Amino acid sequence: MKQNFTLLKNALLTTALFIGYTTLQAQTLVAHYKFDNSLNDETGTYNLSASTGFTPLFTEAGHDGTPNGAVSGFAGIDYLESAIDFEIDGNESRTIVAWIKTNNTSGTRAIVGLGSNAVNYQRHTFGIASAKPRFEIKGTGFASPTSVNTDVWVHVACVYDNANKKASLYVNGALDGSADWSSTVPNTVQTKLRVGNDYNVAEPGPQTRGWVGAMDDVRIYAGAATDAQILSLYTNATLAVNEVSTENLNVYPNPVKDYLYFSTNNVDSVEVYNLLGAKLTSQKIDGKLDMTSFANGAYLIKCFNTDGALISTVKTIKE
Repeated sequence: MKQNFTLLKNALLTTALFIGYTTLQAQTLVAHYKFDNSLNDETGTYNLSASTGFTPLFTEAGHDGTPNGAVSGFAGIDYLESAIDFEIDGNESRTIVAWIKTNNTSGTRAIVGLGSNAVNYQRHTFGIASAKPRFEIKGTGFASPTSVNTDVWVHVACVYDNANKKASLYVNGALDGSADWSSTVPNTVQTKLRVGNDYNVAEPGPQTRGWVGAMDDVRIYAGAATDAQILSLYTNATLAVNEVSTENLNVYPNPVKDYLYFSTNNVDSVEVYNLLGAKLTSQKIDGKLDMTSFANGAYLIKCFNTDGALISTVKTIKE
């Protein structure tokens, strides 16, 4: 009996661990554009280049205040495009998130475009239409009820969940509309990823849905993110989708009054965020972080090694 109980306990533990692991790993980050004075993909796979005649601008601060941390300068025909075909196609589940700031909400403006407008293929557009975030497959789509304001940063996301045949839209971390998508299942073909425009007009174009304003922190995941994960990406309050710690790292004392120490020497630099997602500082450290000047409250600290890779995210309380 004792042996059977032990086997059952181990099985339940294994199941719990598996569920937790798959919850964290259900999505894979395919492309990530910080636009910190660069068009490069943080994953190193889908670097962008500008369409003919378009000179992207990096004169605006990003959503978190990073200088030259957003891309702008788009006009109606302009776009950014990957050098190779993008890997998400067919009816694969997908998640697209972005920080946007527009100065013109009229018409339809594309944030990200996938697929093709050729015969027998479908295009997938995530953008805004008359100021409202819109999910669209080959001209058929729906918009969220919330309108985005001009000249302010707004976090938007769209999710296509193939398993449940459902499409969802989010504004500032909150679910803001969903629709059954069983009748118009995506069947996008692999083409070059477009950011700031789509494939609304059959090639060779020109395209007409160029973004107007600035963009920052555009991410595309294979897989359907949950409501909680979208909120996480908006607030940075927990590990974001696919940002799983690679090292078991502790900080002490916690709560902290002055200096915060790290349990490993592998931490070369840190980024400190408040729970609203604002980045407060980014700096090199030598085993400890001076938090004397920080106001009392909770903070998230992203820890990076000497190669600049994220190794852990920890939470601390300042007293």
